[in-house]
Amino acid sequence: MLKDCKAGERFEGTLLVNEWKEVPFRQKPGAYLSLICQDRSGTIQGKIWDYKPQVLMWLKDQDVFYVTGVASEYRGTIDLTIETIRMIAKASVDLAALLPSSLVTAEELENRLKSILDKITQPELKALLEQFLAHPEWGTAYRQAPAAMKIHQAYLRGLWEHSVRVAEIVDGIAGHYPSINRDLVLTGALLHDIGKIGEYSYDRGIKVTTEGRLLGHIILGIELLTEEIAKIPDFPRELRSKLVHIITSHHGKYEWQSPKRPKLMEALVLHYADVMDAELYQFEQAKVNHPDDEWSPYIPSMERCIYLK
Repeated sequence: MLKDCKAGERFEGTLLVNEWKEVPFRQKPGAYLSLICQDRSGTIQGKIWDYKPQVLMWLKDQDVFYVTGVASEYRGTIDLTIETIRMIAKASVDLAALLPSSLVTAEELENRLKSILDKITQPELKALLEQFLAHPEWGTAYRQAPAAMKIHQAYLRGLWEHSVRVAEIVDGIAGHYPSINRDLVLTGALLHDIGKIGEYSYDRGIKVTTEGRLLGHIILGIELLTEEIAKIPDFPRELRSKLVHIITSHHGKYEWQSPKRPKLMEALVLHYADVMDAELYQFEQAKVNHPDDEWSPYIPSMERCIYLK
């Protein structure tokens, strides 16, 4: 596993190549290859100093390879000098060994999801959630998709984990404000990021789809939600508008690509719960990644260093 690599040790195994580029040498003709390699334990930068043109053709067509090499330390980071690289048959690729997954088991997430569903009593909302979660395509993808590419829960089952955690947060907040429609805010929390099902592909690494680049998960989520609502007879139009608004406004700010700012109590609560889970996740990861440090490095997405003790 990549996380076990230590300077001077040899590595041999199957890796997913997420990114690659040719980098010109500074002081001599030619170039080397720089690769971002991954297995389920993490990522590492790989370098191939000498390669044949055939390797470039492989990298353009494939992204999973069997490699051998030696780990080394450069500026405090472990890199991998790749000595050999070869393609492997797609049939022999075990994606579970290459893509990280949530540390929360599917069984636990299913139980927590059921606990949330049991609290929802409005028939139309309950029918919508049951229909969506039982859908042979959407329900499966909801439980498998990542929540992001990099910032938070960027792993398999990440969307499911994030959605459940946000629902649990809004449930707690709703208990302090009787004016909040608990059924509505819980449904919004579970469905606010469903557009990420179409925004990301994750069959061979987490990547943004063409639809994701063109539309983004908010628009894709609105499309998916309205399609599912249309299947439910006599779904109240006002309720539909409120749910669509919650998805539309969940980023909270225009500069965060939110078409609308929250104009319902439920939408406001959902927005802050969404941000809270994403940022607390980054705190958790910083503590995991820097267990002996007092302060984290600068975290661009949070625009600050954070205190870890």
